Amino acid sequence: MNSGRPRGLAAMLTLALGAGTVAGAGVLATPAWAAGTISATYSLSSTAIWTGQSVTLKQDAFTDSTPDTVPAVTIEWGDGSTTETAHNADPLPHTYSAAGSYVVTVRVLDDGAETIAEIAKPAVVVTAAGGSFTFSPTWNWTGEWQGYSHEATLKLSGVPANTTRLWVNWGDGETSLVNKANASVKHRYTIDGASKWTPKVTLENPAGRVTKNAGSYTLKDDVYAPSATLKVPGSPSKASSWKTIQGTAKDSQIGMDAVGVQLWKWTSTKDYYYNFKTSKWVKYTPGVTNIPSTALKWVGVNSSGVWKVGVAGLSKGYHIEVDYVAYDKAGNSSGLKYRVQKLTS
Repeated sequence: MNSGRPRGLAAMLTLALGAGTVAGAGVLATPAWAAGTISATYSLSSTAIWTGQSVTLKQDAFTDSTPDTVPAVTIEWGDGSTTETAHNADPLPHTYSAAGSYVVTVRVLDDGAETIAEIAKPAVVVTAAGGSFTFSPTWNWTGEWQGYSHEATLKLSGVPANTTRLWVNWGDGETSLVNKANASVKHRYTIDGASKWTPKVTLENPAGRVTKNAGSYTLKDDVYAPSATLKVPGSPSKASSWKTIQGTAKDSQIGMDAVGVQLWKWTSTKDYYYNFKTSKWVKYTPGVTNIPSTALKWVGVNSSGVWKVGVAGLSKGYHIEVDYVAYDKAGNSSGLKYRVQKLTS
């Protein structure tokens, strides 16, 4: 007779915690007077996660030969929180909100006697999802021509080694799947007008996904016109001085796009336009002649802001007219400008 001793107590609990079953996990307490045995095997879905992610404790096996008793199971997650459950419960998830190393303890209570099993390894190791995501530069100009905003460049560094996939949600409805080995990724914001975007980066590892902020990118509205000038030759009345027509065009904000040039020559009785494709002057009759697109030459500017076009077939006795207009990448125009010069030699 067991004088004063409770009956049906747990005699043995074999517990394994880890990414899989851990061999060698043993019992720290086994009452000598127990009337039966309990055997259990557990596993964790992961032992390496990021802050804010969860692990799931799963009961793989559980046998109980103690008479007329129902064991109660308490899970101590190692971060000060506990979960009470039945031995046959569904897999139990737990979220870790701070970095650290956490040992999970399972306590089984049966008719007042407690059996404790603890596995020191593997612990659940929780680290912050690393990575640095910043724009360089953090802003640019935009304007009335949709699609002319410069590409935004997002710099990526310190991406965790166990990252399986990485996405950037740009905030404008577009999302990019990015190679985690990339040092940077580009995106073009094509919405006109001033705006500010706050993209987010989502990192995925075997335990799930974590989303991080990626700074901000600002588009400033460029509403100012570029400047455009024509360089007048040193001998402007000399026809040969106009073989190369050039000038400057500059923009202090989004930058220059191109300069449009159209050339005319005339006498008191005849008018001609210059066809840049054929490098020839073509007679023009108002109301009759259809001027082709090749009568307009679009030219870029160099790093000094200089634009230039070549022209042939000029001679004395004509007036030459140079029409030109500059556009920046925002669609702002300098307005049409022109110069008329009489050629006397």
